[in-house]
Amino acid sequence: MPLPRGWEYTMPILVMNLGGEMLYVLEQRLIAQSIDEKKKSRVLCDVARTMFSKRFVSELFKPQSMYADESIRQVFDKLAHSSLMKLNETSMNKLYSLMVMGVKYQILKCVSARRMLDVTLEHVEQIRLMCQSRETDQLIDECRASC
Repeated sequence: MPLPRGWEYTMPILVMNLGGEMLYVLEQRLIAQSIDEKKKSRVLCDVARTMFSKRFVSELFKPQSMYADESIRQVFDKLAHSSLMKLNETSMNKLYSLMVMGVKYQILKCVSARRMLDVTLEHVEQIRLMCQSRETDQLIDECRASC
């Protein structure tokens, strides 16, 4: 059965918002742990590069039904561990809970679908500012062109 018009973008919007929240939380935790700037930048950029990789984005933008929460969680487990940083299960559970809580809050504050898109694009731009690398910029530009 085909998806209703517009629903094919539910997964990309959800994943981009959760990914933005994930990177915000990771950045704050790395700062709180006094991780040096170079290592912090590498961790965040590694995760962002994986999140915006051509393969990941092409799968994400395929028209599809929403994944179950458990499947989305598995996606973020893999994204979080795509860098040199490793999280234990408890830390990953806390990270995912914070991500979901942040996105739920943002969805509740949105008065229109257009506002949700604006929030998503703001997450993407903040990720660009966090990483500030040509490779990440290029991947983000290609992702935005997919929209």
